[in-house]
Amino acid sequence: MRRQVLVGVDAGTTSIKALAVGLDGTILAESSSPTPWRHDGPLADADADELARAAVQTCASAAEAAGEVEVAGIGVTGIAEAGALIDGSGRPCAPVLAWFDPRGDAAAVRAAVTPRDYQRATGRRLNSKPSLMKILWLRANVESSTRAVQHLCVAEWIVHALGGEQVSEASLASRTGMLDITRREPWPGAVELVGDLLPSQRIWAGDPAGRASGDDVPAILRGAALTVAGLDHQAAVLISGAARDGALFDSMGTAEALIRTVREHRSVDDIEWLTDRDIDVDWSVLPNHQILLAGRLTGLTLERVAAMLGAANRPARLVLGEAALTAGSTAAPRLLDVSNDAITLGNITDGISPAVTWRAVVEDLADMAGEALAQMAENAGPHVTSVLGGGWTRNAMVADAKRRRLVDPRFVDISEPGALGAAFLAGVAAGVLDRPGADGVPCWASA
Repeated sequence: MRRQVLVGVDAGTTSIKALAVGLDGTILAESSSPTPWRHDGPLADADADELARAAVQTCASAAEAAGEVEVAGIGVTGIAEAGALIDGSGRPCAPVLAWFDPRGDAAAVRAAVTPRDYQRATGRRLNSKPSLMKILWLRANVESSTRAVQHLCVAEWIVHALGGEQVSEASLASRTGMLDITRREPWPGAVELVGDLLPSQRIWAGDPAGRASGDDVPAILRGAALTVAGLDHQAAVLISGAARDGALFDSMGTAEALIRTVREHRSVDDIEWLTDRDIDVDWSVLPNHQILLAGRLTGLTLERVAAMLGAANRPARLVLGEAALTAGSTAAPRLLDVSNDAITLGNITDGISPAVTWRAVVEDLADMAGEALAQMAENAGPHVTSVLGGGWTRNAMVADAKRRRLVDPRFVDISEPGALGAAFLAGVAAGVLDRPGADGVPCWASA
């Protein structure tokens, strides 16, 4: 009898990763391929079919590398905001704009509704990032997009390309700007602007969404149960054991994602208060739970400062972090401003070493993240457990700063947490693993 495996796919910003995982959580094989964006300066888009083919092939490559196996389930997580517009025949009819592509038409939404009403309904600020704004730009600039009858987020589109059903998963739909967060139904404001493009079949991550099938699907994948495993950050939260009421997950990647899982649903007044402070309110991958999510430019800022200080690679940054632990100075630089475009440092005086600069910047960034945590605590109460993950936690200075600010943090070091979380949710969809209970801890994660 062939060994049963689960395949988790993470369609990310830079690459598409896939893991073949045993039912006990052991990673047996992995595969990756570049996310096929077409870049033009700050603009980036992809052909929907090419994106799906890359994901399906990466999925099959991981399964094949695991040997003689039977794929019991496939879960797909990934980036939000980006998605495929689907016409009445089930085919994509427009390019997929990357989540970071600036072409989203926020002005059209502002002309129709107030920012306050948008925030209270959708759980996020009114800017160019959500799917709604990208759809409005496509309709104004790509004639074929007007044929669209549905919008599928990237992970939902890949599941459909594998032969699955057209579904709307809660955590991804939360990021589109088209979902009324409180009612978990299409937001009437978006329906007036673009029609009801959210699939009528609404699921939680881990719910079955059909089986892999079709001539274009490699034989090794056919018959596997399919599920949409939600937003990549949230799949990582789940597999790290932090998808529970009162828990904090701090993901220290290029962007820092501060995620609080809450059982009690936020009121529209709460949602307005939180989004005024740039804290999103989304549905969780844990059914009937919500999350509060604050994204900060911590990792990007650390990359820029490290390069400025001559630490252009990971080993050099590790050395810099160790040196910063013992660095001290009566005068230290200050991080005055952080944006996508630039950072501003002040108080640069004689005798400021790279180690002192690194320590000061890390401390200031940790304080900025702390402000968001304090705002979350003011609304939802203090977090009672904290889990940290991501590449920057391996830097000694960063880890030390976090350890001093959080409640007995637990560090997790999972190389591909999104794909591993997706594989676990594939097991839930296939009926071979149990969905986490109220504690939010899957059987593959330590409590």
